Amino acid sequence: MSYTLVEQVKIRLKQFHIEEVEDEVTGEKSDKVVFDEKECNPLIEQLLEQARKEIISRRNYPDTYTQDQIDSDVKNYENIMVNLAVYDRSQAGEAYMASFSENGVSRTWKDRESLFVGVFPFVKAM
Repeated sequence: MSYTLVEQVKIRLKQFHIEEVEDEVTGEKSDKVVFDEKECNPLIEQLLEQARKEIISRRNYPDTYTQDQIDSDVKNYENIMVNLAVYDRSQAGEAYMASFSENGVSRTWKDRESLFVGVFPFVKAM
């Protein structure tokens, strides 16, 4: 099954539940994914757009690239966009936190830059 980028982020953030539905014609039962917390959608959309712009910036496309070529290339990095959105959303409220410790629990985060593995800029030969 194919999900939109927003739906992929919501799945990773566990903002969904499964409902059993019955086909009216055949009577067959199947599971349907229902996405919760719709109020989070604008934030997730914004985080995905931010990630998209960061990837475009890092790719440093040549001036000869058309918008269609850029859009086509960016599709190759949708998994990275989802990872970045999940990362950024998971740290909501803890923006720029360097460390956290409470009741014997200590948290550290993976370096955000490591999520860009595989996003290489175009280079120009001189």
